[in-house]
Amino acid sequence: MKKAPRAKDQLRDLDVRPSKERGQNFIIDPNVLHDIVQFGRPSAEDSIVEIGPGLGALTGELARFPQLTLLEIEEKFCAELKNKFPHAKIVCADVREVDFSQLGSSLLVFGNLPYSFSTDIIFHLVSHAKSVKRAVLMLQREFAERVASGPGGREYGSISINAQLVADMRLGPIIPGTAFHPIANVDSRLIELTFLERPRVEIEDLPWFKKVVKAAFLQRRRKLCNSLTASCIVPGEQVSAALQAAGIDEGRRAETLSIPEFARLAEELRKHRA
Repeated sequence: MKKAPRAKDQLRDLDVRPSKERGQNFIIDPNVLHDIVQFGRPSAEDSIVEIGPGLGALTGELARFPQLTLLEIEEKFCAELKNKFPHAKIVCADVREVDFSQLGSSLLVFGNLPYSFSTDIIFHLVSHAKSVKRAVLMLQREFAERVASGPGGREYGSISINAQLVADMRLGPIIPGTAFHPIANVDSRLIELTFLERPRVEIEDLPWFKKVVKAAFLQRRRKLCNSLTASCIVPGEQVSAALQAAGIDEGRRAETLSIPEFARLAEELRKHRA
């Protein structure tokens, strides 16, 4: 049986040097590929989208499923993927600029996401929640745990709230840095986002909600009232009134608020914005 080429050799043949800017670390451990597929539970009925397939290691495991779309930013990888997986649809583009509604509905998304773009990509997936059924992502371990963190945890923050507004979270196996080429300096972790049919809480003005959440965590070590006042999203004298109307003690910190509490607070603050 012919031995599979090493990632290092494949990159050399394609004349591609791993980019730190794009966070290119390629999975080389076959056990990790197995773990991802087992965790993600794809089926023949799923319309699968893979973000950043790179050299196609995970793609090789997903290629047995008939409906497969690959989103890749590196043109040399796109050409190679087209040769290796002729039945797959190749979209050579930055995932953050892709309209997922054009790829189908009830999508099952897989992706080994670069840390530097993880927040942007998750927010992009969240904005396309109507088109995505589930997302199975490999993230830097600390970041994955932040996305899944609940109220009261020190990792709980803006990304946790915005993601959990539209999806349930499930953490998976921890992946060591040695499973990649080049070796990653930190561990990674799998996380599954299962998107809800409708948001956990109905938000009338979503951009404003996001702005309030961001403002609340502006100075997360300070009391919520002080952080919101410092953000200047509404006149300072209105912050206390809004907190009281929302039934929230102004001495609390942002990380203690649940998503429904943030929704009530955003609605009260909206009444006082300029």
